[in-house]
Amino acid sequence: MKLISAFHPPSSVIDSLKCTLADENGSEFLVVAKLNRIDIYSLQPEGLRHEQGIEIWGRVRTINAVPIVHTTRISLLVLTDHPDPELIFLLFTASKPGERDLSATRHLALFERSARPAEFCHDVLVDPSGAVAVVSIYTGKLKIIILTEEGGYESDFDASILELNLLGLAFIATSAESYTLAMLHFDFQQCLQLLARDIQVDDLQLSPTPSQLLPPLLLPGKWFSIEDQTPHLAFVPYTESSDNECEGGILVIGGRKILLYDLASSDVLEQNIRKSRRMEKKKKSRNVEEAADAKQKEKEREWRKKKPRAAITWPWSEVTAHPLQRPLTYLANQMVYLGSHFGDSQLLQINPSPVSSSECPTLLIPASVRTIKPKDLGTMTKVDDDESFNNLAPIVDGILVDADNSGPNEIVTCSGGRNTGSLKVVKNGADFREAAVVHGISNVDRIWSLREKYKDQTTTHIVVSTLQDTHVLRFEDDQGTMISSVGGSDKGFLSSRTLAVSNIQRRIPGDRSTYVDSSLVVQVVPEGLLLLNYDSGLREYSRIGDLWTPDKFSDGNAASWNREIVAADINASQVVIALKHGRLVLLILDGDRFVRHRTREFVEPPPFNCTAEVSAVTCLPFDSTKSYAVNIAVGFWMSKTVKILSLLEPDTMKDICKTSELPAAPRSLLLYNFTSEPGGKPPQSHPHLLVGLVDGSLATFSFQKGTLGDQKLVSIGNLPVTMHTCRIRDRSTVFACGGRTSILFWERERLQHSPLMLKDISAAAELNAVAYPASVILAIPDALVIGAVANFDKLHIRSIPLGYNSPRRIVHSPSWGIFAVACTRPVPAQIGQAEVFSSTELSEFEVDQGEEVTSLHAFTVTLSGAPSSLLCVGVTSYDAGEREPSRGKLVLLQANGSRAFLVVMASVSIKGCVYAITSMQNMILAAVNSSVIVYQVEGTEKQVSLTQSTVFNHNYLITTLVSRDNQLLVGDALTSISLLKLKDSHIEPIAKDYGSLWPTCAELLDDNTIIGGNSDYNVFTFRLQVNELHRVLEREGHYYLGDIVNKFLPGVLASHDISADIPMVPKQLFLTPAGQIGVIIDLTDDELSLQMTALQRNLSSFYELKTGLSHSKYRVPKNNSGRSDLEATSVGFLDGDFLELFLRYTSDEQSLAQIMEGQSEPERLTFAPDRLQKVLEELQCFH
Repeated sequence: MKLISAFHPPSSVIDSLKCTLADENGSEFLVVAKLNRIDIYSLQPEGLRHEQGIEIWGRVRTINAVPIVHTTRISLLVLTDHPDPELIFLLFTASKPGERDLSATRHLALFERSARPAEFCHDVLVDPSGAVAVVSIYTGKLKIIILTEEGGYESDFDASILELNLLGLAFIATSAESYTLAMLHFDFQQCLQLLARDIQVDDLQLSPTPSQLLPPLLLPGKWFSIEDQTPHLAFVPYTESSDNECEGGILVIGGRKILLYDLASSDVLEQNIRKSRRMEKKKKSRNVEEAADAKQKEKEREWRKKKPRAAITWPWSEVTAHPLQRPLTYLANQMVYLGSHFGDSQLLQINPSPVSSSECPTLLIPASVRTIKPKDLGTMTKVDDDESFNNLAPIVDGILVDADNSGPNEIVTCSGGRNTGSLKVVKNGADFREAAVVHGISNVDRIWSLREKYKDQTTTHIVVSTLQDTHVLRFEDDQGTMISSVGGSDKGFLSSRTLAVSNIQRRIPGDRSTYVDSSLVVQVVPEGLLLLNYDSGLREYSRIGDLWTPDKFSDGNAASWNREIVAADINASQVVIALKHGRLVLLILDGDRFVRHRTREFVEPPPFNCTAEVSAVTCLPFDSTKSYAVNIAVGFWMSKTVKILSLLEPDTMKDICKTSELPAAPRSLLLYNFTSEPGGKPPQSHPHLLVGLVDGSLATFSFQKGTLGDQKLVSIGNLPVTMHTCRIRDRSTVFACGGRTSILFWERERLQHSPLMLKDISAAAELNAVAYPASVILAIPDALVIGAVANFDKLHIRSIPLGYNSPRRIVHSPSWGIFAVACTRPVPAQIGQAEVFSSTELSEFEVDQGEEVTSLHAFTVTLSGAPSSLLCVGVTSYDAGEREPSRGKLVLLQANGSRAFLVVMASVSIKGCVYAITSMQNMILAAVNSSVIVYQVEGTEKQVSLTQSTVFNHNYLITTLVSRDNQLLVGDALTSISLLKLKDSHIEPIAKDYGSLWPTCAELLDDNTIIGGNSDYNVFTFRLQVNELHRVLEREGHYYLGDIVNKFLPGVLASHDISADIPMVPKQLFLTPAGQIGVIIDLTDDELSLQMTALQRNLSSFYELKTGLSHSKYRVPKNNSGRSDLEATSVGFLDGDFLELFLRYTSDEQSLAQIMEGQSEPERLTFAPDRLQKVLEELQCFH
């Protein structure tokens, strides 16, 4: 069983509009529609502020507002697309400041099994009176909806229309009791015709004859290109200040001209109606000749061309007006919201004068074009980009790679189009803002920050320890911007390697010891302990007494105490040291001398039967307000375990609990109590044991009531992990460093970790200096870095603009350390030359005119006994007269020199389009039209040749080709998938699915499991089943995703927890055209799979009773005809985002009981609610 969850939601903007409340402030809101979500923003002086959002179960096509005047409510209509269209009524309420609510009041199903979907016009319109709405979703039919006074649903009926190829609709505002609809369509003679029809509500139909308000007229077809852009209609109302001869009109937008056709005036309208009545009377005349003559005149009148009242020529490119391409919404004060599918959405400001932030012009004007200076323009406007919103759409291709070897993976996507082509680099982690760098110290092992006194908040000194020596740094000036090294002396800190150092309080002995603030500091080195005092006047540390060696704590047998200190930790009043050969000593400060408080010897259990060497200790109290600890944690090298000891009983250190054997030996320990996020509920206790292992992993345990539980394992890096407590913006965190760094924090009722966007960090410490408040100091190989962490868990999206170069394919060559990107470059109509974007382009391989790079593949072959990296490029030649491409070629490229200059090593002609390329051993496999062709790569490093070995031709159109070992996955875009085997340069079929899936992409999860997506917005899985007779591909999963999957990426974006109690493993990421990034998680335990399936069933039933929406019907696989009768529900996949709704009801006893009990006894869940909650909280860590 597999779980699907969204990692990054769809970011493509489908539509937008502005709404205004009739309150005393005239509150204004921007409504933004994305593929599966509606968001509402309020217009504020500082910009847009998000108010509310709602998820839509369907593919949003367009939105519209009901024009009703209300002080607290806004009614919205949302139209979803095929294959399961519906009209959703949304109500946004703003009763009080800060109280916002957005909810669905009704879902009107529009699906009809036998109807044909409309080819051009999918839209919902609302009459300016707010009484009637019209929906166009099927050919030859409109849905008329009667609305209530509040903008809600009252009734509906279907109205048949003769205009089958409908292109656009617009309401014409007339009297309050009549409704007229302007319609633009392609008639049976392939001519563009504009007309109007009246909506006859009482007769439940549209008027059979066109309205005389806008008699039928033909539009010049040469001005419009329907294939490239569907025209759009807009109503222009009559205003008092306008031309009195014009009663309003219809704008036709979307071609090389913007046309305005005026409506008939009241006098002309009456005249037209009289003519129409006379014509109808003559047509019904008993005189055959008179009737025929009337029909002929009517026909001639229909084809009489009417000139537009006004026209604006748009010579540079066709006017873009369709909402799917670029929604444009005017807000206020010359601010415009530009939503986009092909690039970042923007908040634009129209300025009264030109504004430029660059020294050179952004538009290069040829010398042949006559220009004038800006001062000679007079009054003009200039558009300035005020704010941008990241958009990954449309994602055509992508790869998952660790390009800089920093640890966490990153996704590089081919995004954008038209003039906004770009590569998007997506990373997940904490946002670090560098403030300063301290050079001169390398190979740092640990860092500590010191204050003048224990209770002070400002950091004055930094202690840095390497494996050989110790450095002390001091903030020099009053502002704390200068840092200097405090030279070593025989009166201050010891220069040898430091194990621990910290400020400490002074203990006042008594019946109940008290602790007071002090300027004392304790330094622990392998040879012993040193007590120092800070003189704020001299700004120096001075020693109090000599070095306290371990033999000074003996009871007379000094020889047995003459051991090296191997680990140490310090809290406000206690010092714990671990000596060689398994001795643990707890010390306290009595005056100016250290006193041995408790001692314990450790011995390894059988079969070791020897002294237990201690690897790490910690004595940090769980209660930060306490000056002493009641628990100590000890880690051991040989047994790879950790024990927690109790100090509650006098003179003893008894075991409380013990971990099981860990994957590696402990290197650092921390007992830490995480607190909740600031600003929420009162802080709660979340004590944990954190264990840093020598293999670069981090083990975490919850510690409740003396027991350890909820064990998780997180991969940090490849070096031994050290941990450092840091308080950032009133939030308790832990920095875990092991070559890479992760920040651990408590959020959403669970322990989370977020990688830091820096690599090669060996140590960290909290820093709160005058010049660097609320900061951290990090150690990199050759310096110290000071900065602040702004966001703990943030998705970082970096854009590399390519302008008119639209990326279509991308691969990464680890040996070259480069990305290869295949781009297409359209040549749009424009003034001047295109803007040139600077990038880190190393080399370029250009194809000939009429050719396009359709596939890329980076691979390594063995030539003359040495590995050689090559880039295989599939090039296709397109001919407009061909039904399918018949010419192409394969080109082998190699990078030479430090600049990775591309050199053509070999090229071979191919009869067809190269849709996909993969490699096995020293062979290249290319998907060419309906065939798989195998080429042998031969030669030397300087001379390479391609020799065709075999051809496998048993498909229609192969667009997917994936190799794994000697197996080959083939995806046929017109049928389904098949599994092949390459044996001795020959292809043998293994198994094939003979259904009609129309796959868009597929990937091999393992040798026997296939996952893929198809053009009907579904994802599926197949498993290879082998019996005595034959091998078959058996479908295991089928699930409606709601978007096309363009790419599956094996792996994960960031490191994740591996829980010993919850067997969930993320397997794949997927990318969609709408900008969505999703994660597929494998449930490896059968019992857990059954329980999660049962939970989704019960939760779906509960949610349907509560909202009327059926999750089962939403996720059932669909095709062009809607839901299939053969599949009543999805199989093999679970909706992770929907399952997480269970966490909302854990505090509601009644709702929780309904979900747990189900609708019958067999539906009762056997897992406890706490365990289900734990599973879902673990699921949230993956996205």
